[in-house]
This record gives sequence, C-alpha cells and structure tokens, in this order.
Amino acid sequence: MKKYPLILLMILAALLGGTMKANALDKAEVWNLYREGESSFRQATDFLEKDPTKARDLFEKAALCFETIHREGGIENGKLFYNIGNIYFRLGEIGRAILSYRKAERFIPNDINLQQNLSAARARCPDRIESKPQTQLLRTLFFWHYDLSGPARSWLFAACFGLLWLFAGLYLSWRKPLLRPLAGGFAVLSLFLAISLGVEAYGQSTSRSGVVLEHEVIGRKGDSATFEPTFKEPLHAGVEFNLLEERKGWLHIELADGRQCWIPETAAELI
Repeated sequence: MKKYPLILLMILAALLGGTMKANALDKAEVWNLYREGESSFRQATDFLEKDPTKARDLFEKAALCFETIHREGGIENGKLFYNIGNIYFRLGEIGRAILSYRKAERFIPNDINLQQNLSAARARCPDRIESKPQTQLLRTLFFWHYDLSGPARSWLFAACFGLLWLFAGLYLSWRKPLLRPLAGGFAVLSLFLAISLGVEAYGQSTSRSGVVLEHEVIGRKGDSATFEPTFKEPLHAGVEFNLLEERKGWLHIELADGRQCWIPETAAELI
C-alpha cells in the first residue's frame, strides 16, 4: 500500500484542507517520530513472511508513532490518516483501518488509492449491512451528488453560475434565440449544484458518524447493559453508523439499513 513522506503530509495539511493544531511536539520531534514510524513500517513489511510476530510488533510501533504525530503533534490531513489506515489494515484491525480511512476521506475524498483501500477494508467487515432502499434510490438518481466531492461540485457551481451570467448578458445584448436556452440550462445546473452543496453542509453540521472498534459489541434497546439486545447477533469491528444521541457513556446509533440501537461509548469512535 502506497505511503506518503512527512514533507508531503505537512504541505498537504495546508493545501488540502488539513490542519496543524497547537501541539506538544516541536518539528524535530515530529520528524523523528515520522522517521521511526516509517522505518518500523518498512521492517515490518520485510518480516511479514519470515517472522509474522515480529512484523506485528513493528507495525504496532509504526502505528504508535504516526498516531502520536496526529494526537500530540497536532497534524491532521488526509495522507497522514491514510498511512495510519494502511498500518491498521496490515494489523487486521479493520475497525481502526476504516475509521482512519474515513478520516482521510474528509480531506482527500477523490483519492483513488484511498477509495480502493477503504473498499477492501469494508469487504473484510463480518457484518453486511445494506443501505436503506430510499438511500440506494437517491444514490442512483443523484449520483453526481454522491460521486463528486464537495470541492468538485463547488468548482462546477462557480463555472455554471459564471456561464449563466455570460449567456444571459449576451442574450440581452444580441437577442440571439440560442442564447436564452443556454442561459436557462446553466441556471438549472447552478440551482441543482447549490442545493447539493447546501444539503451537504446541513448534513455535516447536524450529524456525526462513527465506526465500531471493538471485536464484538451487543447493540441494546437502551442506554444500559441491563436492556435487552436489539439484534440476535452482535455488531463487529468495522460497522459504520450515524450518531443519533450521546448519553452517560452510551451512543444511540443508526445503521445504514435504518436499524437503531445503543452501544457503549468505549466500543466505537466518532469520525
């Protein structure tokens, strides 16, 4: 799986929407951690066949280094989360791999390698939870909303809006019959794209998603271990959900198929 060097991670933090928060590590410490993590990752790859136990120890060391860069170094960007996801994928920790890939997706949603690895990780999740029929229909009808990233739709909106005013101005000046439907067409496209961006912004401000990290967790009908299980089978690491409510160490979640349950807060992490 492709990895990215530290200098690229730091540049992309600025250029691709990443952040560098106030942190407890200086640049030299971050660099040392990165070199240590990268070295451990390379060694782990070399030991995969001849000494799997040693390889796992080295992968765990690499994960710790990169996680420390994020948590204590304050660096957040898509490439860093992508690298962390790759390590957890190698370790077989599918929940943490999906979580890291989903975090990376916030910054680099159209990265081909990221999408391939995220799909591979999802395929390893024991639970097969299909989206609600309504969601599948919406994804089919409004494929451009789901398949194009926010930045791509923003650029398209700006282009369509500019062309709308261009053709409208030309029509008012020349009264050519062809210019009027062109202006109308770009007006409709601009409206659809504006609605798409508005819906996405509203969804991001009102909902949060997360991933189950524990190997198995029982979904319950209420916010206590005394409530009955909601499902016959437990949920497994890698299950993705939308957060409905937080209460006293418990999360009220909704799965992709619309089913709801409560799980302990410690069993999952929000994106």
